[in-house]
Parts: sequence; C-alpha cells; structure tokens
Amino acid sequence: MGIKIILVPVDGGKSSFKALDRAFIIADRFGAHIKALHVMTRASDVAVTGLYNVPAKLRKDVEQKSDAAVMERAAELQQQFEALCLERDIPISRQPAKQGGATAFWHQEFGSIDEVLTHHGRASDVIAVPRPKIKTGIVRRSPMGQAIEAILLRTGRPVVITPPKCTVGKCERVAIGWNDSVECSRALAMTMPWLVEMKQITVLVTKKRKQAVKELVEYLAWYDVKADIVLLDDKGKSVGEAMLNVCAEISADFLVVGGFSHARARELLFGGVTRHLLMHANIVTIMAH
Repeated sequence: MGIKIILVPVDGGKSSFKALDRAFIIADRFGAHIKALHVMTRASDVAVTGLYNVPAKLRKDVEQKSDAAVMERAAELQQQFEALCLERDIPISRQPAKQGGATAFWHQEFGSIDEVLTHHGRASDVIAVPRPKIKTGIVRRSPMGQAIEAILLRTGRPVVITPPKCTVGKCERVAIGWNDSVECSRALAMTMPWLVEMKQITVLVTKKRKQAVKELVEYLAWYDVKADIVLLDDKGKSVGEAMLNVCAEISADFLVVGGFSHARARELLFGGVTRHLLMHANIVTIMAH
C-alpha cells in the first residue's frame, strides 16, 4: 500500500513552509494528497497576565479582537499556501483527483496543537514537519519539539523531519538505523513504499546487534530489495552521531529510524539517539514509534 495522505502542520514560520514544499515532492512522487493544517489558539484558552482583573465585557471584547487577528493571520497563511500550490502546479482539492496525481487542501481549526495534530495525524499516512529549533539544548522545550514528540508517541504514524538547509530531490539512497526494536520494525514497515524504489539501501547497526540484522536483510530480499550492512563505530561517540557520520560517508538521501526505542524516562533525562537526531540530523529523517 502506498502513501495517500500527508499531513503538514503549518505554523506560519519559514521552516513549516519549507517542510510543506518538501512534502509536495513526496506527494508528486506518490500521487498523494497534502493536508496542510494550521492550528489556532483562542485568547480565552491562554492565561494573559492582568486580563482577568478587567470587567467581563471588556475582557470579552479583547478576546474577540484577538481571535479576529488570529483568523486574519490564518487567511494570510492560506494565501501563501495557495500561491505555493500554484507555483508547484498542485491542484487544490479536498477530494482525490479523478485522473490521479498529487492534490492539496488547507485546513484550520482552534485547539491545542498537540491534540489537534494527534487527531488528524491518526488519519494520515505520513506527517511532515521541520526539524525543531534547539533551545537550551533540549528539544522538548521548543513548541515544534513538543509537537513532534506528541505526534511520534500518540499517532502511530511515521514522521518525516527535514532540517533547515536540506535539499530534497529524487531520493535514491536510504540508510536504516536498526536495533531490532518494535519501533524500528514499525518504521521499516511504514516506509516500505519508499524502500522498494530505492537504488541503494544500507542498514546501520552496532556490533552487538549484528547477528539480528541478518534476518532483516533476508526479509527485505523478499521485496526484491538488496541491502548492505555497515557496522557502526560508536567508540567515543553516541550511536546517533555514528549514524550521521555514516550517512555522510555514503551520501544517504534520508534516514529511517525508530523513535524513542528506549525507556521514555531515560530519553528525557539523558537524550538518547532520538534526541540527537532531532537536534543534529542534516538529512531527511523518518521516525516511527
């Protein structure tokens, strides 16, 4: 089964529109539909210092004006979205095109960004987001970092994460980070529509996992996919760093990994491979939990 629905959160930042532009490339390749989603926040849902000390009528007036400004901003973003669709020759349609091919449509709604993205993400095949900006070295504290974690942990869908300066063309070389976990298995299954079209597939594995990777190579062979194996040299460096080094050496176009394979508390406290990739990956990274 191929890829049909790609959810792209659009928050108005340049990075979200870059993620949208790259999602168009994926949609065009698979004849998929882009669901651009802008999540808005009501003033009544945000605690504003001093606002609750004013009369109710005045407070309501302030909230209405704030909501109107939010809607106006959403309209501006929709215009940018439609202009990008026109530039990329992507038809704007809520229904599948009769002749096939990529389509796109704009959606917007009020609510909690985590809850709205989780709801829509569960009814999508792939979720495309920009790599989160680093704040004090902790991904979790940035809005996009929080959104990515919520999507990964609660949607059951793969997340396509693109770094700021990444150029996405016709991807032909993919690296798969393998640790024999459930998360890696899911990431592999969810990206199979991509993998069967690749010219070069390289499985990255640590030495202690090298025995477990043989079954994976045999499994891929049944899909007529030939995979090479590279043992990671993680001496003096993290596994995430070692993976990115190999990706650079083999000129991989994107990396497929399982997200948060270790205990959640350990990831939050010590970082882990997932966090390293979220902060430092310089190629398209596909994660699934």
